[in-house]
Amino acid sequence: MGLWAGWPSWALTKRPEADTPAEWLSRDDHSWAVASFDLANLVSAWPASLLAERAGRKGCLLTVGAGLVASFAVLYAPSRWAVFAGRSLAGVCKSVAYASVPGFMAEISADRARGRFNLVVVLSDSLGMLVALSVGPRVRYAVMNGLSLAVGLAFLVAVVRVPETPHYLLSKSRLDDARSALRWYRPRSTTVDNNRRLNQITLAVRDDMREPGTYRELFTDDGNRVAVLLVAGACFAQRAGGVGCVLAYSTTTMPANGPVHPGDVAVVFAVVRLACSVAAVPLIDVYGRRPLLIGSHLALAAVTAAYALCLLYVDDRPDNWGPSVCVVLFSVAYSMGAGIVPGALVGEMFPANVKSRAVTVVAVVSSLGSFVINKAYLPVSDAFGVYVMFFVFCAVNATWTVLAYQFLFETKGMSLSAIQDHLDDYNSSSSEDEDGNKLPLG
Repeated sequence: MGLWAGWPSWALTKRPEADTPAEWLSRDDHSWAVASFDLANLVSAWPASLLAERAGRKGCLLTVGAGLVASFAVLYAPSRWAVFAGRSLAGVCKSVAYASVPGFMAEISADRARGRFNLVVVLSDSLGMLVALSVGPRVRYAVMNGLSLAVGLAFLVAVVRVPETPHYLLSKSRLDDARSALRWYRPRSTTVDNNRRLNQITLAVRDDMREPGTYRELFTDDGNRVAVLLVAGACFAQRAGGVGCVLAYSTTTMPANGPVHPGDVAVVFAVVRLACSVAAVPLIDVYGRRPLLIGSHLALAAVTAAYALCLLYVDDRPDNWGPSVCVVLFSVAYSMGAGIVPGALVGEMFPANVKSRAVTVVAVVSSLGSFVINKAYLPVSDAFGVYVMFFVFCAVNATWTVLAYQFLFETKGMSLSAIQDHLDDYNSSSSEDEDGNKLPLG
């Protein structure tokens, strides 16, 4: 998915030589090539949740692998429709990954290391983006697509060996398979420890699955409703805060006469994101989710405001370092919280009986925000100026900073069942003090 995230920055700006998108894509097509990824992500969110519920985590991972291979293979057709089809397939893969990977990571990791374990996802995504932005502009279009296809094949082959999670197997009453899977995931644990862990998982799953979850339960149950609002807000702010546009359009909308080439800035963006993500992920379990997320979005609000002011007042100066510096600072601020915390929250906030449905709602909200922002970026920038969109990004980040400070609670070190107990406390009676005044969720 990191390879696909970085694809527009190099593929849409490649010189119009034989068999490159510049041959058959107009400027309006550029916005659709970027936004079709989010549109497919939006419309496939509900089918992806059904797949996660019926096929399990491993079935979803196999689907993602096959879909990514197909998405890169389609790009070999020299047509604008092939680009749209490839990006749309990748968007569907993102929906399936979004519906399964956070739960998969949360279910196979220890409670004390659940946040740090997210390093695998963040590191892989950042590395894929770095490869796309650094290698893509320097090799032929067909060669880069071939390398990307090979990565998809390698992932697909590797996933074949991975067992289903014990949580999912127990939710389907497959006790023996769950015991075998737990031994595979925890080979160094003793039989006694694994049996104790299996009993804990069984009780948690039995409690979660006592009543089948419904979409109605997401909003009528106080704990579920709080979780949906918090996670949807975090994911919406992550997507609508500007990262997709900064990554996809920085090479085409940054000042071309600046002191640094926009393509080089994009590579630095990816390098900084990779380094900062590695540094930030362990901090999730040291300082917690809440302070990292609040600090990250506060910094993003400041950086996007500074970027807008640079473009507004000093855009025509050849020595204008402002946009380049702001892009790098954006990467730092995003990677230190907004880029890693929402994924952890998705995996740990929802009980098993409604997890797939909750993830669907969250995916629809966040992908809708991403689609609207990414599709509007070029038309709004062409009509009013790029700085207008960065003021929009500033408003999104600033608003979520305030909301997260007011309502988000800390989940560091809590077991999945403890998080559900905490959410269940947010009922009508516990949300008021003795005088009847509302209490903040944080």
